[in-house]
Amino acid sequence: MARAIHQEFNPDAIEHFSIDCDPYGVMVDRNGTIETVYIDESDYTSKKIDGILDKSDCDVQPDMTLYKKAFVLPNCPVSTDRIKAALKEHNISITKDLDAADVIISHGYLGTQTDTSENINHNYLLNTIYNHDSIDSGCTEVDDYCAANARGNELARVIYCSKVLEGFVGNYSANRLEFPYDAHMISGLAVNAAYAVEMGKPIFDVEKVMHQSATKVKLDDRLLQDLISMKESGSGDDWNMIGALLPTIDYRHNHHLLWELARELYSHMYVFNRNKDVQYWKRASGIDGYYHRSALDQIQWMKEKEVLNKESFKYLESIVRKEIRIDNRDLYVFKVSVKPEYKKYLK
Repeated sequence: MARAIHQEFNPDAIEHFSIDCDPYGVMVDRNGTIETVYIDESDYTSKKIDGILDKSDCDVQPDMTLYKKAFVLPNCPVSTDRIKAALKEHNISITKDLDAADVIISHGYLGTQTDTSENINHNYLLNTIYNHDSIDSGCTEVDDYCAANARGNELARVIYCSKVLEGFVGNYSANRLEFPYDAHMISGLAVNAAYAVEMGKPIFDVEKVMHQSATKVKLDDRLLQDLISMKESGSGDDWNMIGALLPTIDYRHNHHLLWELARELYSHMYVFNRNKDVQYWKRASGIDGYYHRSALDQIQWMKEKEVLNKESFKYLESIVRKEIRIDNRDLYVFKVSVKPEYKKYLK
């Protein structure tokens, strides 16, 4: 993954984004491989690149029939196998070559932060690094990199992180040098991909691509009951089937059934902690919100989101009705009716 993130910077991209901050080396594996990144004390360029590449809030629906090769940005929360299956429906293949791709598939997990003494995670294109040091010597790998990338008479520097410590440079033998306290690390792929988009290469969020797949299904009564039956059987095969089915459910429809599904399955979702696609669906669908809402809360939430319809209201209202509590029944007769603004859902 580190090799995918760290690549040679396109000089035209450097000029386009007016990147004039300092390059640094960063050790990316236990073999002592050192790659080059740019470190900026300002977050301006980092935020600009993130804004170009993160399309998770974009509502544009892509026409995937226009493309042949897709480049998927690293650290995608959807598994490669599922993306491949969705793209194959449109005769699109995945390429690891950004230049060969005619479309980029993005997501909302492009950046992270690294605190004091933490290992730098090379799955992310962008990284805000807090309270680290730098070095220009201490072991063969660092010495060679700093000499080869020297600028004039000044040696290059390598970020002093846990990978450097692990078997390469001792904690006391390192000549620690100054490094920005709030350092915004920009990888080669971040710069090159953002430049490609600026030059006209289309980019779409993975969620929009997945929703165009024929494998997406609406949750109906039959599927809901099948999932409940599989849960109640408790067999390993049935749980595996649930894990395969959940990511295919289109959570944009039948919110009342999603509410029921959450009541049945949410407390068992730990079973899928290692299932990347279920974890992504869980976050994208907001299933935890459904679980924590009462039937009344769900009606009000759907009304606010303008997704309440007759079917969902009748389903949930019948549950709310059973929860009506009236005291003094021994003396009084009460008449309960639906508020006027909800009566249209009963017609």
